[in-house]
Amino acid sequence: MASQAPQPPGSSPIDPLDESGCYTLHNELSLKQVFTNREVNVIERLQAFCRSANSEITRDVFSALSQGFRGLGAIATALDAYPSLHDRAKLGGIVRSADTLMRNLLEAGEHGLEWTLPTKGVLSRSFGIAKVNFWTSLRYALKPSDEPIAMELRAAVREAIEEAVYTRLAEELYASFVTSRVMDIEVKRRAIEQIMELWEGRVGFATYRFCPILRSAWVARCRAPRVFGTMMGASEIASLLFQDCDARFVEWFAQVEHDSSQVQAFEEFVFDLAFEDLEKVRGMMAEDGRDAVGPDEVARYLGFPKGTLRPLLEDPKALYSSFRTRRTKAQYRTSLRMPGPKRTAESYVLEGLLMSEATDDRELQEQTS
Repeated sequence: MASQAPQPPGSSPIDPLDESGCYTLHNELSLKQVFTNREVNVIERLQAFCRSANSEITRDVFSALSQGFRGLGAIATALDAYPSLHDRAKLGGIVRSADTLMRNLLEAGEHGLEWTLPTKGVLSRSFGIAKVNFWTSLRYALKPSDEPIAMELRAAVREAIEEAVYTRLAEELYASFVTSRVMDIEVKRRAIEQIMELWEGRVGFATYRFCPILRSAWVARCRAPRVFGTMMGASEIASLLFQDCDARFVEWFAQVEHDSSQVQAFEEFVFDLAFEDLEKVRGMMAEDGRDAVGPDEVARYLGFPKGTLRPLLEDPKALYSSFRTRRTKAQYRTSLRMPGPKRTAESYVLEGLLMSEATDDRELQEQTS
C-alpha cells in the first residue's frame, strides 16, 4: 500500500523570469534524504504492516505516511534549496559566511535573534516540529489496535517521537546560550557552532550521537518515577541511575555545594517543581514534623488538586514544556535578583561540557604551537 519513499513531482530547472509563472519546485527524494537511519527502519516496518492487511488501522497508517512524506519531503527539499551555512557568498556588496553569521548571532541578543536566523535555520526548526507531528499522527493511527505487531510499532514510534522532541530540545538549549547575557563568549561561540551543525544536517541529526549525556538524562527523567520521599533527592537520583541515566549527569551536581544554584536547578529537574514550590513544601513538612511525603501530600501543600502530580512525565513533549518553564522562571529570578536557580540543570551541564572542550582545544593548540 505505502510507497517505498517520498516522491514529489519530477524536477526541472527554474527560470525566475519564466512568463508562464509555473515552476516545478520538488526533486525526487529517498527516505534517507528525509529521515535518519533509525527512522527509516521504523518506516519500513510500518510499510510492511500496511502491506500485510487491508483494515481501517492500516489505511490510517497509510494516510499518515502519505501526508508525512509529502509535507516533510517539501520542507527537506526547501532546506536543500538554500546554500550551506558554511558557504561564502556576496550579495549587494555584502559578504555572507559562517563567520558573519556567527558575529550576527552574537550581536543579536534575545529579542533580535528571530531576525538574525538564516532561512535554513528557520526551516530546520519547522522541519523538527513537523517531524514530531508526523510521528505523533502515526501513534494515533496505531492506537486502536491491540495486535502484537501494532504494539511493537507503537513502541518504535514512541522512540522516534522522543528523538524528534529531544532534537528540538537540544536546539532550544543551544539557542538559549546564544542569547544569554552572562555566558562566556567562548562558550557562546561553541554553542553557535553546534546549532549551525544542527541546522545544516537536521535531516540526519540524532541526539544520541550529538549530546548523549543530556539525552540520557532526558530519557531517564521521562521514564523514572517521581518519588518525593524526604525531598532530599536521594531516591530520585537512584531512580535516574536505575533508568540508565549517564552517571556523569548526576555526578556533575554531586561535586558542587549543597545549597548552590546548580543543585537547586538539579532539584527542579528531578522533582519537576519550581524552586519556590520545593521551598514551600519543605517548610510545611518542617511545620508538620514530617520526614517524608508522597505526591498527594505535596499536592495538598501546594494547593493542587489530588492526582495532579503525575508519577511519570512519559510524554517527551511534557519534558520540553518543563524545560521551557524552568528556563522562564530562571530568567525571571535573574531579572528580579530573587533567590533560586538562574539557569536550568541542562544548561549548567552543557556549559561545563563546552568549557571543557574549549580548554582541551586551547591546550592542544599550545602543545602544537
